[in-house]
Parts: sequence; structure tokens; C-alpha cells
Amino acid sequence: MDMPYYFINPGELIFSKKPIFIRTVLGSCVAVVLYDRVKKYAGLVHYLLPQSPDKSVSTKFGDVAVSTLINKFTNAGSVISNLDAHIAGGAFIIFDDSEIFFIGDRNIEIAQNTLKANNIRVRSTNTGGERGRRLTFDSSENKLTVSVIDKMQIDDLYESK
Repeated sequence: MDMPYYFINPGELIFSKKPIFIRTVLGSCVAVVLYDRVKKYAGLVHYLLPQSPDKSVSTKFGDVAVSTLINKFTNAGSVISNLDAHIAGGAFIIFDDSEIFFIGDRNIEIAQNTLKANNIRVRSTNTGGERGRRLTFDSSENKLTVSVIDKMQIDDLYESK
């Protein structure tokens, strides 16, 4: 099957009612994948920081991002009990020694708490540690693949065109 391919950069969200192939790269960021087992809808959000400081509506922030993704599904007619979630990322990555705030741990916690509060079953987690991850999701097969990146650089988070 020839499916559309999307690379999701930090702060971006995708939702599709048709089969798609999604890829992203994570450091301390977290990605949440949702899949509707009945309707076959798929979505992913890749967020950078756990909480919006000013009630922003940006999907750069986990408290906004995960809820926005869930709303995409429910607005399209998905039933919560039919949703599966996957959480990946949240590593302890240091690009700059002056920015050590344990963002990864806090990003993971936001995903877990938001999904739990919405009664969404988490099917898999691949989180924490000290290495980045490359994530791919094939919605035609509801198949998530996560691989470790040994020496991550900030430029790895964005797809080169």
C-alpha cells in the first residue's frame, strides 16, 4: 500500500482518517501516538515542554498537545474506549549544560497523567534514559517502531529536506 509519509517536527500534530506513515525524532521531547482500533484513525503529537506558561494554545506544550490530540479523535467520532496510546521520548538529553531542568521526566508525566485522566489505555511506553529515539508509526498496521539514537545532535530533531 502506498501511503502518505509525514515527518513531524517538534511542536507539530498530525491526525488522519486515512492510513499514513509517520516519523519523528525525540530527545527530551515526548510523542504521543493515538490509534482508533475501530475507525482506524491515527494521530501523533510531538511536544517540547510539559506546561504552557501562559495558557497558550500551542502544541509545543504537553498540557495543550495531548488534550488537543484527544479532541481531534473525539470530534471525529472516536469513542475513548476504542483508543490505544503509545508514549515515547522523554530522555535526559543535554545539548547545553545551562539547560538542565529534567524536562524529559516532566514531559513523560504530562502524557501519562493526561491519558489516565481521559481513561485512554496506554499500550506501550518507550521513555526515559539518556539517548534519543527515532519513532515510526504505520497506521495501516497499527505498528509502532522505536529505535535508539546513540549520539544525538539538536539537528537530528528536524528532517533535512
